[in-house]
Amino acid sequence: MKTKIFWMLLASLFALTMLGNGLVLADRDRSEEDDDDWDEQLFRNWFKSANKPNHNQYSQLYQEECGSCHFPYQPVFLPAASWRTMMGKLDEHFGENAELSAEDQATLSSYLISNAADKVNREIPNKVMWSLRSSPVPERITETGFFKHEHNEIPYSVRNKKSGEKLTFSNCDSCHKKALQGSYNEHEIIIPGIGRWDD
Repeated sequence: MKTKIFWMLLASLFALTMLGNGLVLADRDRSEEDDDDWDEQLFRNWFKSANKPNHNQYSQLYQEECGSCHFPYQPVFLPAASWRTMMGKLDEHFGENAELSAEDQATLSSYLISNAADKVNREIPNKVMWSLRSSPVPERITETGFFKHEHNEIPYSVRNKKSGEKLTFSNCDSCHKKALQGSYNEHEIIIPGIGRWDD
């Protein structure tokens, strides 16, 4: 009788162990999938006043002034030193004159610097800063180790199969269709003329 009880307990213990391992593996798969989706909560709410870390009222100005010429990159993709340098030479902004009034320049500089990668303690800005630990201050988001790592499977010479136009990494929303809403989910990537990205 004792032997039978011993084997029943052993079988139950084995079943519980296997169930526990299955839950751990499922949770690990889920967390890896979440990690691939770049701490989406931070980005989904970036341009919503409820979740901006600082200067809620300046997000609209940023979208209007900077977003009128190019994609309005979320400030956490660069450190404060990069934004400070960039905003200090708007008269020569990557070959263009992007000068603003002194008031708007001061407002946007404060917004960008206060929301930069080294000012926001979240997963993605921390990864950006880690990728820059032994690098000079980048002038472009595409120069960060984080960006290069996330796009390392896409060659720089990719061309739109339909138009023959060379694709550029500077327009996030050309492939990340919900980038303006802050979603960089890899399952939503569609490369123009090529199709859905299948990692």
